Amino acid sequence: MSAAEVRCECGQATGVRCDWTGKKSETTVVDWMPEYLRDSHRAAGNSGSYPANGSLRLRVQDACADRLSDESDDDEEEQS
Repeated sequence: MSAAEVRCECGQATGVRCDWTGKKSETTVVDWMPEYLRDSHRAAGNSGSYPANGSLRLRVQDACADRLSDESDDDEEEQS
């Protein structure tokens, strides 16, 4: 990995280190809420923002961002 490359940090959310490395421009920053905090965060009216609400700010490859977003969307649908 060269100095200009970054590593995807999605493994902090999934528990599995991502093999992707590449240009920073091919990544996005997401705020991801750990599963164990989601119910209490909802009960508080989804109040607060990073970092006080317990979410993690991760720089992830675009496809990994989609997967993390899909996971959050699925979790919200289950709560409805």
